[in-house]
Amino acid sequence: MDANIFVYGLSGVSAECRAFLHRCSEEQVTGISSYHVVSEVTHRLMCIEAQSTGLAGARPRETLNEHPERVRQLTDYWSEIERLLSLNILLLALDEDIIRAANQEREQYGLLNNDSLIVASMRNYGLSRLASRDAGFRRVSHLTLYSPSDV
Repeated sequence: MDANIFVYGLSGVSAECRAFLHRCSEEQVTGISSYHVVSEVTHRLMCIEAQSTGLAGARPRETLNEHPERVRQLTDYWSEIERLLSLNILLLALDEDIIRAANQEREQYGLLNNDSLIVASMRNYGLSRLASRDAGFRRVSHLTLYSPSDV
C-alpha cells in the first residue's frame, strides 16, 4: 500500500480507502506496506493537521520547520498513526539492497524516491499488486495497480 491510501482512509477523504483499511484490519485481505511509507504518512498527516488547525498555510513543511513550537501543538496526526499501527498490516523494513535497487526503478520508470522504494520493496518480496492513487505506478509494467475511484 502506498501512503495515499492511508492518508485518504485515515482522514476520511475516501470511503473506499477507509473500507479497504477496514478489510485489512479484519484480515479479509492481506495488507502490506513498509515502515518508510508509515513515515511518509506521518509527515503528510502532520502537515494536513497543521493546515486544518491554522498552524500552517500553503507551505506547512516550511512553516513547521520555522516554528517548532507549532509542531508541539499537533496531536491528532499521532492518534491516526497509532490507528494505522494497530491495523493488521504487515510492515516491511528497508535494507541497503532495497535502497540500491530503488535507483534502478527510478532510472527505468522515472519514479520519485519514495515510489521507487515501494517498487523495489515489492520486487524484493515478490509482490505485484499495489493499492495507490498515484498514476505514476502505471508505468511499472509488472505491477497491477488498484486505485480508489472516489478521490
